[in-house]
Amino acid sequence: MKIITWNVGGIHSPINRKKILQALHRKSVDIAMLQGTHLDTVEHLKLHTWWVDQVHENPALGRKAGVVILVKKGVDFQVHRQYQDPQGHYLFLKGELEGKELVLGTYYGSNVLDVSFNCFVRRLLLSLDGLPLILGGDFNAVADPIPCLP
Repeated sequence: MKIITWNVGGIHSPINRKKILQALHRKSVDIAMLQGTHLDTVEHLKLHTWWVDQVHENPALGRKAGVVILVKKGVDFQVHRQYQDPQGHYLFLKGELEGKELVLGTYYGSNVLDVSFNCFVRRLLLSLDGLPLILGGDFNAVADPIPCLP
């Protein structure tokens, strides 16, 4: 199983989208977690191609953020629950991958450290039943070693 995370820095251009999808296909990627797509829902659906079976997206507001998880055809992944924020900074999928329960997540952190948002995300992840977590992303900040306050 090959999983990749990539901050694509915006993929509005059909040419850039095609190049990224071709690169992922050439590398035989099974699951791609992309950040910084800067796409709305309609544009994200254009990522559904000849080799991509599932497109799970949290669209950007305007031209910032936006994340997506692409799942290759033939990969057995079933989503039971989806968690996302309204700004397009994270997407966590609780489900089963090849028969094993887990959480797949992608995170696109703000360039300005937002401690309360980061603490909210940390608490959300800790609340997901202790399942194994595969998390990719562009965090743009170092996690504070001091625990978040309740």
